[in-house]
Amino acid sequence: MASYSDCHGCALCLLSCPMWLQKRDVRFSPQGIAKALQHGAIAEDIAEEVSTCIDCGACDLLCPEQIDLSAMISSLRSASTCEPESEVEPAHVDMGGCDARLHMHLTADDLFIIDALSFHAHYVQRLAHYDALRKSTGCQMNLDLNRMAIATGVGSRADAGGMFDVTSQIQWLMQGRSFERVIVENSEDQVMLAQLSGKPVICLSDLIRSEKKDA
Repeated sequence: MASYSDCHGCALCLLSCPMWLQKRDVRFSPQGIAKALQHGAIAEDIAEEVSTCIDCGACDLLCPEQIDLSAMISSLRSASTCEPESEVEPAHVDMGGCDARLHMHLTADDLFIIDALSFHAHYVQRLAHYDALRKSTGCQMNLDLNRMAIATGVGSRADAGGMFDVTSQIQWLMQGRSFERVIVENSEDQVMLAQLSGKPVICLSDLIRSEKKDA
């Protein structure tokens, strides 16, 4: 992978960056952090900026220079907090959801919230699956125009530290969408989405279990 020194400022990483979309300040973006490093900044100088990252992984896929932006931010966060660097593990998603019978339980009135980190970590395989699922059921998904998954930020370090406004993020995610039910892959999203949408929210694993019981 390339390093921050290879960033030439194209700003493509901003297109799906939740921290930039909330702050509207280039300093709070992978590009801004890479440029700060190029100009001699150290971890303590940009501690606030890196702490707002929710580790969704979208920037890694959008970077034309193939810079490992997630690792760059994780390393800086560890250096500024003096905590051991740890990789963020994608939430476990039971791909039993690929079962054709599950398609019968999804409709055009459903909003399917894909777990962003898991989706971006296995982008090529997962995108093909979700494209097929969307076409066969008509359900809506939290994919943006770049076909990146819009993350909720729930359960992230930034959320826990009060550095990311999860409520605003979810409200923005739901804006302009009409749906009667929400299906989530990550169970951590369930409570907040139920509170903010006022709709039934079902975890994918529960939907699969109920399907197997009915079979």
